[in-house]
Amino acid sequence: MRPIPKDLNLDRLVGQQLQQICIGAHDLQFKFEGEDRIRCTGVVTVTIEEFCHDVFTEDGWKDASPLAKIAGRDVVSWKIESAYVFAITLTPAAVIRFISEDSPYEDFVVDPEVLVW
Repeated sequence: MRPIPKDLNLDRLVGQQLQQICIGAHDLQFKFEGEDRIRCTGVVTVTIEEFCHDVFTEDGWKDASPLAKIAGRDVVSWKIESAYVFAITLTPAAVIRFISEDSPYEDFVVDPEVLVW
C-alpha cells in the first residue's frame, strides 16, 4: 500500500516465539507470544535453509507448506530491507519476508500498536 513506516520498531519481538499461524481465505496471521501479531494481505515469503518459498502473493496462496516448519521458532532479529520489505529472522535458519506493494488495501497490520501500511 505504502512504504514501510520509517519508525517501525519490532524490537519487542526478539526472543518471542512464533506460536501460531492462522490461514484465512484471503489473509495470513502470525501470532507471537503475548499479544503481538502481524496480519498480512501483502506478499509473504519464507526462506528456510536458503530456499525461498512464495507463500502468499497478490494472486493468493502459493505454497503454504513452509509455515508448518517455522511455527514454534524464536525470533532472533528483524530489519527493514528496503522501503517496501521488512524481514523477521527465526532460529534456526529461517526468514519471513513481508513485501508491501501498490494496492488500495493495507498490506500489513502489526498489533497491538496497529501500525498499518
